[in-house]
Amino acid sequence: MSVSPAGGVVVALGNFDGVHLGHAAVVGRAVEEGRRRGVRSVALTFDPHPRAVLRPGSEPKVLTMPDVREELLLGHGVDEVRTIRFDRDLSKKSPWEFVRDVLVGEHGTGAVVVGEKFRFGYRASGDFEDLRRYMRELGGEAYAVPIYASGADVSSTRIRDLLAGGEAREAAKLLGRAYLLRGKVVEGDKRGRSIGFPTANVLSDPRALVPGRGVYAGYVTFGGERYGACINVGLAPTFDRRESKVEAHLLHFEGDLYGEVVDVTFEEHLRPEMRFDSVGKLKEQIARDVETARRLVGGSA
Repeated sequence: MSVSPAGGVVVALGNFDGVHLGHAAVVGRAVEEGRRRGVRSVALTFDPHPRAVLRPGSEPKVLTMPDVREELLLGHGVDEVRTIRFDRDLSKKSPWEFVRDVLVGEHGTGAVVVGEKFRFGYRASGDFEDLRRYMRELGGEAYAVPIYASGADVSSTRIRDLLAGGEAREAAKLLGRAYLLRGKVVEGDKRGRSIGFPTANVLSDPRALVPGRGVYAGYVTFGGERYGACINVGLAPTFDRRESKVEAHLLHFEGDLYGEVVDVTFEEHLRPEMRFDSVGKLKEQIARDVETARRLVGGSA
């Protein structure tokens, strides 16, 4: 294959699930290099997660679905986001074949930026030194960026663990923003409305990570407007519901949201999921939760 990458695009390469602060550093370096060279910068990601192909059922929950991931990456300044379809054929490529055929051959990469622990190729056998060597052999260059935030390693795995434990604020420190879950508002059991606190029942993609059960203060955004919200994640144990749901009570909003696609952001964990002896006690606690959320996130913003 004849390739000439010297004037090619600058690629930020990675899974970029979460687009956390470490990913932002990689993307930022690629944007800077692209501007220095006078060429386009491209974020090149993989979908689905490699484990979904190699070991179906073992893949982690996704922090950013492809549409959200693309929006966030573009927000960090790249000119374009491209997705590599991960399949078994790709998984069998050696590190050299991946660089030659995919990075340079298919995407015209003149320089590539990765996290310093990036692995690639068959059985993840390639490391950064391999990447740099192969890129140079093809006339290009590779750069590695440390993946740190607040002096510590930052990873999508760590963020997943924090969110699963309800630690929304700690996760936000590594993400550089509050965690966002996108979903469609669907009809629920309407119990919230019956007790004076109507909620939007948000159905997300089943692959997406839903934070641990409990009550949160956060925001719901749709139609260009953002509203403070008190958000419940869980089974509603007082009513013995069997299915966990995400339900958001919007502050200072009245209207019908059925069918709307909304973004729910989780700012602060208020309390764990609880069972109450009566509906009356549940209502009293929800009123306290709503007041706490109002103090933290206000109404519309």
